[in-house]
Amino acid sequence: MRTLIISLVQTINGSYAQDGWSTGVSTKADFDYFISLRRKAGAIIIDRRTALNPALPVINAPGKALEHTPVHVLTESDPIELSQQLAEAGLDYRAQPFTPDTAAEVLDIVESTSDTLVCESGPNLAYRLLDAVPGAELHLSLSPLYSRTTGSHFSQLEATLNLRLIDARTVDDQVFVRYVKA
Repeated sequence: MRTLIISLVQTINGSYAQDGWSTGVSTKADFDYFISLRRKAGAIIIDRRTALNPALPVINAPGKALEHTPVHVLTESDPIELSQQLAEAGLDYRAQPFTPDTAAEVLDIVESTSDTLVCESGPNLAYRLLDAVPGAELHLSLSPLYSRTTGSHFSQLEATLNLRLIDARTVDDQVFVRYVKA
């Protein structure tokens, strides 16, 4: 059975990003944990916005630790058009059609080198997957930062999910909590 780990970082007041990206709310402890999750991944799952951001490094670039790790981009838009955009950008990412109703089926068919799939996306895709995929784990990293600026981003997804805590720990001032859907 495959395990889906959804990795998110946020500030203590719920901001997921500074200036549009999570690096602004991350810490060294968070980054180290993120890297440890990537090392376990048989496949990485991202959203369209992350995939097409030219400022982000290529996840499975030649010579990198994840060179042979398949990267799947889940999209609710046309996957053929997205595949063309990915190819034009020189990205070896696979576009997958996705809806909340098809999430579990899509994850069953994604190419993977192990049974651990790691989702590195924003909160909208993360929460949709957490809601739709039985047994998915949310690994939430809480940064010791309160941030509310024009560059802060908060989830606008209207959803209610009841979660059950399965683990909590701290490293430096970073808090790591793991949840599953209750």
